[in-house]
Amino acid sequence: MARAVAPADGAATIVTADKASSDNGAARRWEGIGRVGFGPTVSLPDLPRSWVQARTALRFAAEGTDDDPGPSTVYADEFGAVMLLADGLAPASPPADVRTLERAARSGPGVLRTLVEFTSHASLRLAAAALYLHHSTLTDRIAAIERDLGFPVRDPQGRLRVQTALAVRRLLLHPATDPG
Repeated sequence: MARAVAPADGAATIVTADKASSDNGAARRWEGIGRVGFGPTVSLPDLPRSWVQARTALRFAAEGTDDDPGPSTVYADEFGAVMLLADGLAPASPPADVRTLERAARSGPGVLRTLVEFTSHASLRLAAAALYLHHSTLTDRIAAIERDLGFPVRDPQGRLRVQTALAVRRLLLHPATDPG
């Protein structure tokens, strides 16, 4: 058993089962080198499929900047059906929610990072801690962002909507490239 690893520099790597079984160890090995996508652990004949999925996962990986906040390592098998988003995008015409997200991001610093942290944590207090803010400051910031977006992000539907817009935005930032 093994998994394909697709770092942003294009250097394809195969991680064998003993290393692939320890995902935390695998992720630590790749820390600091930028964006990395991991395909699912598969039998050796299925490595081409793992490679394709690793390259798709790479598109969901973020640079970690204010313009592209989020995780720099992404595992395809943890994304499930969200991976399907990569197949149906028309870069020339981003969805309305992505355009709205871009407008909101221009309204002030830290909007995208705030939304990533807010939608990535189980509570407002945890998100505030990740942003090094007091929870009441984050509450005010979220209210302002909701006004800019024109929809709530604190309810389940709004949270899913902004998570999807963030994922699609990241896919558009990191288009598919020739598998080389």
